Amino acid sequence: MTSPTIAAPRPAGAAAAPRKRFSALQHRDFRVLLFSTMALQIGSWVQTIGQGWLVLNDLGGSATDLGLVALLRGGALVVVSPFGGYLAGRLERRKQLLVYTAVSAFIATLLAYLIGTGSIEIWMIYVTAAAAGVVEALAGPIRSLLVYDSVGGEDLTAAVAINALGGNAMRVIGPAIGGALIGIVGTEGAFEVQAACIVLSLVLTWQLRPSAPDRSEQHEGPLRSIVSGLRYIGRDRTMLAIVAMALLPSLLVYPYVTFLPVFARDVLGSNESGYGYLAASVGLGSLLGGVVVAFRAADGRRMGHAMVWTCFLYCAAVGAFTVTRDLWVAVGVLSVAGVFHSMYSAYNASLMQLRAPPEFRGHVMSLQTMTWGTTPFAALLMGQLIDSWSAPPVVGAFMALAALLTVVLGLVSRSMRRV
Repeated sequence: MTSPTIAAPRPAGAAAAPRKRFSALQHRDFRVLLFSTMALQIGSWVQTIGQGWLVLNDLGGSATDLGLVALLRGGALVVVSPFGGYLAGRLERRKQLLVYTAVSAFIATLLAYLIGTGSIEIWMIYVTAAAAGVVEALAGPIRSLLVYDSVGGEDLTAAVAINALGGNAMRVIGPAIGGALIGIVGTEGAFEVQAACIVLSLVLTWQLRPSAPDRSEQHEGPLRSIVSGLRYIGRDRTMLAIVAMALLPSLLVYPYVTFLPVFARDVLGSNESGYGYLAASVGLGSLLGGVVVAFRAADGRRMGHAMVWTCFLYCAAVGAFTVTRDLWVAVGVLSVAGVFHSMYSAYNASLMQLRAPPEFRGHVMSLQTMTWGTTPFAALLMGQLIDSWSAPPVVGAFMALAALLTVVLGLVSRSMRRV
């Protein structure tokens, strides 16, 4: 048997533009990674629907309990992500991803077993949420770096957009399946489907070719390497602004997703099916947004300017959602929000990788995963305020603040608008 071929590292292509639309699909490893990520994401969304309904309805929890579950997962992301970025650059990425995906499959199977046997308690949700956060913190930077490994700088923006398209397709399918399964076979069925999807992701990940670890600064220990990465970001004002633009929605906008069960049940008078429709509607709009980015990636110009305005429009659309009282109108408004969310996310992720030198790319992508982990901290506060004041005014105020800060940041950072 011949030894596996190590994928050659791609040259830095910070200023390179994609060669043509959807050209990233010509790369075999990118296609395998895309399908692996899609399988993982559909499982994740099925879990999100099942876990939210389990905590709020089956276990008698509150909005604060939903926020606490998200906080434990996010806290793990914040603490562990820098080490995930360090390991992603120092060890062979495919092997690491196989281990982390296998652990995710075990966690999902355990939850399905506990629910099926009637042994589930809310503290078990807390523990498994924290464990899942650790795994995501370690695997997240690797999946981001593997996109670059598989296509290089020339096709990166198109690859990020296509990756987002796949993820958003799963965001449409996953909540719909999750909501249907809860209604037909209960939350146990949702978690069984999640486990099956992660096992499929594991099988697909096995098909990837190994990626050579980065050889620069191999002598640095993890803490020193993390500090040097943070110093680089502090020195580069444009990169600092890009990271800030990743952090702002994570703190002020994304937490609303945690409370979609509250909107479905208490504001719109619906049930788990309505919850699934609301969650799926964001992904439905995101499909269109991903197509727009994939086509615009052909020129690769002024992504910073586009990132600022699509983020602003995303905040405005979610703000409009908070004042709707009809389920189908809410679904339509969130679909519009999904268009702008997908565009903003693709621009932000592309700029992070395209602007970063190869030796700091792992650090930058670990910071991206860290920003995801900050969402639950804001969600806990949002949940407590919702318990006191109700969901619409609280979420609406968060959206107004996010929109204002986005405009301010866009006006202050002239260099970001030029990239």
